[in-house]
Amino acid sequence: MIDLHIHTERCGHATGRMEQYVEAGRARGLEVMCFTDHLPMPEAYPQHYTMRPEEMPAYVGDVMAASTASRDSGGPEILLGIEADWLPDAFTEVERAIAAHPFDLVLGSVHFLGDWAFDDPDLVARYDAWQPDVLWERYFDEVANAAASGLYDVIAHPDLVKKFGSLPTVDPGPWYEQTALALAEAGCAVEVNTAGLRKPVREIYPALDLLKACRRRGVPATTGSDSHAPSEVGEGFDLARELLVEAGYDSVVCFRQRVATEVAL
Repeated sequence: MIDLHIHTERCGHATGRMEQYVEAGRARGLEVMCFTDHLPMPEAYPQHYTMRPEEMPAYVGDVMAASTASRDSGGPEILLGIEADWLPDAFTEVERAIAAHPFDLVLGSVHFLGDWAFDDPDLVARYDAWQPDVLWERYFDEVANAAASGLYDVIAHPDLVKKFGSLPTVDPGPWYEQTALALAEAGCAVEVNTAGLRKPVREIYPALDLLKACRRRGVPATTGSDSHAPSEVGEGFDLARELLVEAGYDSVVCFRQRVATEVAL
């Protein structure tokens, strides 16, 4: 099993030290873990969702040290990753920040629609200002734009817009096809993310029909817990595997130095 989406207390909204996550991953029998704390965002954006820029060297150093320590104690393999928000008005700044470090994996995430961090529980009241179909269309347009940007190896939690149960009144199939096509054309993988099981929607990201659309387009998939506490590492992966198999996948991909390799399910 591989878990390529793991946060630590360094990101500001998670708990637990890196070594605790590694211990949890070892106990779950993970073969590969990738730490993906949040890339610092420009000053115009809220700063409490990410590391500060001055923390990046220590983060990279911590992951490298964890990798060595874990290798010396028999695993799992530890990789250096980052989760980078799709911020269309700060493309160059994000691109430079990514290029400045030797990441194995760059996850792309759409968390913002304008100035609204729509997955923040403290801002959930702002859903009332949106008609759900309009919200879903806007969200999936941004997912397609993020994939097309060339910044990312994987698009994380690709239907995050459903997190609090705001669902469209129309068939989402066309948005799913749009997303699958965008990922295929960009060479991005899709993440099967089990964090949705812990959220109000109580469902893995993405929905089965979206994952099937990705499979039809030849989009590779990977797995991540999006853990924000050590106890969440690898959580729900039995269900993730079932979803992948139902969608037609027989393998997932792992990234090292931003190059994908297949891992059989």
